[in-house]
Amino acid sequence: MNDTESKSMFWADQLALQVEERAKKEGNVPVIRTAQSPSGGKHIGNLNDVLRAHFVYKSLVDAGHKARFVHTHDDRDPMKDIPGRIADLDAKWYSAEQFPEMQKYLGVPVCLTPDPFGCCKSYGEHFSKLWISGLEMIGIYPEHISTNALYEAGKFEPYIQMTFEKIQDASRIVAKYQSTKEEGYIPFDAICPNCNRLANVSSFDLQEKTVTFTCGGKALKKKTSEGCGFSGEAPWSHGKLQWRFEWPAQWGIFKTTFEPFGKDHYEGSWKSGQDISRIVFNEDPPIPYVYEFFLVNGEKMSASKGNVYISQDMMKLLEPEVFMFFYTKRPGMQRDFDLKNIFRLVDDFESAENVYFGKESKIKIDEENMKRSYEMCFSAVPKTHPLRIDYKFAALIAQAGGDIDRAIELLKFTGHIKGQVSKENKEKIEKRLELAKYWAQNFADSQLKIQLNENLPDIQLNTHQKKAMKELLEEVKKDLSESELQLAVFNIARANSMEPKEFFKLLYQLLINKDSGPRLGAFVIAIGKKRVIELLEGVEEK
Repeated sequence: MNDTESKSMFWADQLALQVEERAKKEGNVPVIRTAQSPSGGKHIGNLNDVLRAHFVYKSLVDAGHKARFVHTHDDRDPMKDIPGRIADLDAKWYSAEQFPEMQKYLGVPVCLTPDPFGCCKSYGEHFSKLWISGLEMIGIYPEHISTNALYEAGKFEPYIQMTFEKIQDASRIVAKYQSTKEEGYIPFDAICPNCNRLANVSSFDLQEKTVTFTCGGKALKKKTSEGCGFSGEAPWSHGKLQWRFEWPAQWGIFKTTFEPFGKDHYEGSWKSGQDISRIVFNEDPPIPYVYEFFLVNGEKMSASKGNVYISQDMMKLLEPEVFMFFYTKRPGMQRDFDLKNIFRLVDDFESAENVYFGKESKIKIDEENMKRSYEMCFSAVPKTHPLRIDYKFAALIAQAGGDIDRAIELLKFTGHIKGQVSKENKEKIEKRLELAKYWAQNFADSQLKIQLNENLPDIQLNTHQKKAMKELLEEVKKDLSESELQLAVFNIARANSMEPKEFFKLLYQLLINKDSGPRLGAFVIAIGKKRVIELLEGVEEK
């Protein structure tokens, strides 16, 4: 690494130093690895693995080092349950109740389970494609490798053989970490040729490279698959190592240098994996990195709660670089992905962007971290400060209606943009308006969801209120800023023997038929003074 990067305190740069040192000592190119099981639409919490790995990989590449970024799809994993919602390749969600036939595939590897939508060769391929599409939307391009293909190519065979040759050690390790298993247990499952379900094996043959089994059902988390009762033999290639062994076998297959994972694995599979790697496979485990899970709107993601989101969902709300920014921060602490207040994430990102381009200043260490966080969000960092429109203000403009040219006219009036707008910036503005509008209509507080009245509502006003409306009409006609308009409402209310709260309530009823709404000064400018003047003049004529 160069001097600047070697001194970086950014967490991914610090890890990259360890990775490069380890790989150099072993004489290997650093290998950064992650994995996911394509058991359904992998949510934004599952992105933790990939993005933590991506940032370390990017740090190595930015410093001029060769590195490999591998992402395996564990598609020999069994179907353990049917998610409450499943998505098609266009990221449109459907209730699992629409696919009742999927229940009969519990216990079948997802690579052998039919695609419920019929567009891919298997359930596993479908959800791998959906996952890859989501990653590419945010600019993440690891090497994608099917675990099933690795088995078919014989890549796992040496590790299966070592497991069977050291079965006493292997079963002792299993029993140590799983109270439900006893010594003598064989941590390998056969794929039943009769029904395709995974089945526990009773013996193995090192010479013939086969296992014997009876398909008698298998525990799957809270459920149990139904066995068909078939008894027979299967080649090693038609089975799989159980997870505690398959994971460290993958470390060995790829000579993995570094792998991030959540704290659930740290408490379980990681501890046993280290023993298996060293004792059974005679290899050192990779450098680990344990991250905290995050909440969405203060809760864990759950299909039953309907709060599971995939990358494609987030691209309806945020630009990719803004979304990526969330993952650069405090990976060791639990954080909340607060969709209702997503504008705060946008503000944080734009603050880092301002620091990067010298528009804001912080203490030195904060500046360095913010700049590195910002750089991590791009495959190529912008050369000049990108045009950004305030997210909440964009939501107001977008909901008020009108085309992009009207929006640009308003933004010029408010000072958000100056001079001519290039084609590129016009597209950026249009995209921000689209994203902010979707947020406002689907996740924002109700007061930010607006529908401008087409006609004057039936509001009975007393003399003081009518006089106040008339005075406000004159103020709106002036060339006032949003803060000046806001102040004018307060002053007019008090001058006409009204509490400002009462006057604001009347104005919101007039404009959007609600008792409250967004900050009034900004709102009036966002929807256009012409429409507000028309409504206020209607009050005067009444």
